[in-house]
Amino acid sequence: MKLNIAICDDNSTHLKLAEDLVTSYLDQDHKSYLIQLFSSAEELLSEINKDHYYPDIAILDIELGGEDGISLAKRMNQLVPMCRIIFLTGYIDYAPDAYEADHIWFVVKKTSDHYFPSAMKKALQSLDGSQGTVSSIIIRENGKTIAVPVSQIVYISKVSRKSLILCKDREYYDTRRPALLIPKELTDQFIHCHQGYWVNISMIRELDHDMLVLEDGARIPVSRTNKDEVRERFFDHFRARRSFMTTE
Repeated sequence: MKLNIAICDDNSTHLKLAEDLVTSYLDQDHKSYLIQLFSSAEELLSEINKDHYYPDIAILDIELGGEDGISLAKRMNQLVPMCRIIFLTGYIDYAPDAYEADHIWFVVKKTSDHYFPSAMKKALQSLDGSQGTVSSIIIRENGKTIAVPVSQIVYISKVSRKSLILCKDREYYDTRRPALLIPKELTDQFIHCHQGYWVNISMIRELDHDMLVLEDGARIPVSRTNKDEVRERFFDHFRARRSFMTTE
């Protein structure tokens, strides 16, 4: 799997330093990766909000041209809770404040050659070993940006010119089409069963002819166009789940 790495620093020299540190470590570890560079908190958050960017690891400076890297980290904790954050800063004085946000490591730039590899190692181990990683879809509703865990979504449907995101305990609306709400990394968790419905595969109880029956008893239509793909995805999912339960 290719790692997505985000690096945010308003100083171009330090941005290149961080990129070189990441590249050096991951090349030695023979990891496949893609690095994206950001010169401001606004730029990084815009990428997350607009383009469903889900970094696995983010290396953040704390002073970002007047902006606050700790506040950026706290926002990312909400939007991309699966992302492992490393603070890479020139100021040790910020260390106590950094614990306001969930992060893996705090590295001072002048000691980065020594401590940064340990930070990357810990971040990768956390990604590999975490069963609690939360996959979320970013919803924009009434000017608010909300990270909705996939585990809470029943289905996404097209309603007029909006998308309805129906969750177990509430519903959201977003002006974007359903296909644009679901990032590529999460498409395998939904079945597109009808022109206007994308159903969370984990919420499906059975396939009844041309209907998907959900855990709460709701029945979602399956179109003739999507029927073959829905049947294949449905049986693949339940075969995989049965195999997993057998090996437990």
